[in-house]
Amino acid sequence: MRRLITIALVAPTLAMGVVLGLSASAQAACAPGPLRTELKAADLVVTGTVTKVDTLPGRQVYTLAVKRVYAGTAHATLELQAPTADRPCALPVKKGDRWLFLSQGAAKTPVVRGDWGSTELTSEAATVVADVLGSGHRPASGGSATSEVRLTKVGSAEPWGFWQLALPGAVLAGGGFLVLLLARALGRARH
Repeated sequence: MRRLITIALVAPTLAMGVVLGLSASAQAACAPGPLRTELKAADLVVTGTVTKVDTLPGRQVYTLAVKRVYAGTAHATLELQAPTADRPCALPVKKGDRWLFLSQGAAKTPVVRGDWGSTELTSEAATVVADVLGSGHRPASGGSATSEVRLTKVGSAEPWGFWQLALPGAVLAGGGFLVLLLARALGRARH
């Protein structure tokens, strides 16, 4: 009977530790840094209205009517690619939305992700962009040519390893186990 009670107490504690550890690490992996920092690291910074969203295998392609270019070069119409909604760091972009897109690296179709600072264009975001990058300029005249951006390494930090991701859950599980051992020892001392 005691084993059953111990298992009934330990199992939920371990499960909660694992769930909390995994959910915190997944959210932290796709959370962007401060917008000011992300703007300085980006090779392409544009604002505009999304005119089309195409869902392809493993990615989405957004067609953007570019209003302002703050970094890099872009024509009046720009195609950007991003992860689909079922993948990490996806963006909730819909046709007709006004967005601030940031891209890092070089690609024929620039890549945008949630963890790189791309966000829906709000007055607060527009103020931060103006403070960091100035007033920008109009897009280059011409058709819908793709923008080329150069690859610049902005940090040498490696992605988190397994132990860095599992540590919060392991700490919670270990703490729960110690509480159970203490309760068991105190229960034996009374008998």
